[in-house]
Amino acid sequence: MAISLVVSETRAGSQIADVLAGTANTGIDFGQSTNGAYAPLVDQGTNDGAKNVHIRHNAVVDPITDFKTYIQTFSGSYGGADTAANDFATLKAKGNASSSSDANNDDGLGSGLHVDMDWDVDLATQFAPSRIFTGGGPGDHVAVYGDANTDGIDLASAVLVKADAMYYDNGATQIAPTVPVLGKIGISTDAVLGNACHLRYRFLLEQIASVGGILQFDIVWAYAFTA
Repeated sequence: MAISLVVSETRAGSQIADVLAGTANTGIDFGQSTNGAYAPLVDQGTNDGAKNVHIRHNAVVDPITDFKTYIQTFSGSYGGADTAANDFATLKAKGNASSSSDANNDDGLGSGLHVDMDWDVDLATQFAPSRIFTGGGPGDHVAVYGDANTDGIDLASAVLVKADAMYYDNGATQIAPTVPVLGKIGISTDAVLGNACHLRYRFLLEQIASVGGILQFDIVWAYAFTA
């Protein structure tokens, strides 16, 4: 049988279905960012604000493996400010240009779509540039789509989801799995690998950005499974 994912904003939540611009589009809405900030934004001073994305699957025998992520051209009915192709090019360029030294983009040099792959990261540390591993960065938990013009922009360059993104949902809360593994999510009863994944997303907008409007793109989560 085919194995499918549930992508929600909370532990054990329902499928994300935000209403998006365009005709009959649903998905993830990051909200609006101002120059030199990010979205979603709660409080920039304390580095608060992220789109929480929880992912689980319906396999009943084996875990899903080779679980990875990348971006692609928006596949829905385009409702942005330019074209779907240009939005994709813009997002890649922003990821490559991102160079903030601050987790909260206080210097205004951060840009593009960032993902933090540690479900239990603290508020002050989330999205810290020192934790970026794409583009030859020194870190181990944060990826920037489009970094070095190569990372996470197609299936061939997809980024494997880190083991620290995996957690075990015990029916009441998120707890650390016993032995999480890079790119694997276990079945619903698997407390060793974990049975879900928690990613934090943030879209950063550079201080010098001069063109506004709605930007649309696809985030893809790819995986292998045994039927």
